[in-house]
Amino acid sequence: MDAFTRLLENINLDCRSLGGMRRPNGRLTNLQVFQILVLLLFFAVKGFSHYKGSALSRMFGGKKDMLYSYMSQDNINWRNVIYRITNWLVAKVVVRDDRKKSRLPRILASLSA
Repeated sequence: MDAFTRLLENINLDCRSLGGMRRPNGRLTNLQVFQILVLLLFFAVKGFSHYKGSALSRMFGGKKDMLYSYMSQDNINWRNVIYRITNWLVAKVVVRDDRKKSRLPRILASLSA
């Protein structure tokens, strides 16, 4: 979990690009809610309606309404968020020196860097 949090921090998404620091009625920051949204995939949570009974809900708290209200914010530039994540991932792609001799694909560098 800590490694994943550091990974998201390395992407360098600031609070401004994720809709500000905090929702008026929320106890989690927008960055934390974004991290929960990404973690849903890794914890095999099928959708927002299944969040309440998941391990993520026990770790972070909150209900599915928190996720729905975050996604409905108009001030989040989702194109910019996806652009930053994509650029970060592309920067991690390493071209092998023996790529012309080998049929092996390009590989991703260590994501901990």
